[in-house]
Amino acid sequence: DLHLSLRRQRQMCIRDRYSNPPLSAIQKLRLTPRNEKNQKILNWDIDVKGCSIELETFDYHGNKVHLCKTKDETREITITCSGRLNINDSKGIVGLHDDKIPLDLFKYSSSNYTKPGSGIKKILSNIKKETNKIKSDIERLNYLSNYILKLVKYSKGKTSIKTSCEDAIKIGFGVCQDHVHIFLSCVRELGFPGRYVSGYLMLDDTNIQEASHAWAEVYIEHLGWVGFDISNSISPDNRYVKLAVGFDYSDVIPISGIRVGDSDEKINTKIIIESKQ
Repeated sequence: DLHLSLRRQRQMCIRDRYSNPPLSAIQKLRLTPRNEKNQKILNWDIDVKGCSIELETFDYHGNKVHLCKTKDETREITITCSGRLNINDSKGIVGLHDDKIPLDLFKYSSSNYTKPGSGIKKILSNIKKETNKIKSDIERLNYLSNYILKLVKYSKGKTSIKTSCEDAIKIGFGVCQDHVHIFLSCVRELGFPGRYVSGYLMLDDTNIQEASHAWAEVYIEHLGWVGFDISNSISPDNRYVKLAVGFDYSDVIPISGIRVGDSDEKINTKIIIESKQ
């Protein structure tokens, strides 16, 4: 087998602007890639302006977390992340369970994002009929992934970060986040552990992006965690940079926080991903 090793060079700049300086604001950052078997950090730096990093730790999924506190009279926070990673193409196979959370907990929906309803039940009913003769778990899950993409067409602006899997099915349109939530709800109902993955995908036509990407991982016996990019109908390869994993989107939000004071907030993001062989 040919295993291609690429060095990914990534830079991301986030500007968080407030119409009025908040009395206090704390931001939680999940902006450090994971160190795993097929993804190794060569170097990584986070530079913040307008705030200070007060704590560096890991959450219960093993994602690295930074807590930042704003300075007095701050109207703008700038967070710049940059570094290099070594990523191997593992054909979507991530490996054995490396999370402190018991594997069985990934078989259950953790929030409204993936709570199954009539839409999920209808998908499963159709899938079971159409895959009745397929014995391979990988083939059945690939069929499910393609089915979801046809059912819920990729389109921006139709859903929001709060949209549930059932709502996305009703709308008939969605983005990667919606596809992953629908997929996870289905695979968990089928008895598989499934988890949400956030990160970045290096596009073929440009290295500049404005948003992160999301895909799913399913735990399959004798293989371990296996990745599925529902929105692109492919297995994650060495173009993917993994930031965080969790039960659903709420566990992997790249930047979130709380603020005290009356102020509107606007966030701008610019991401650059390059490869060097």
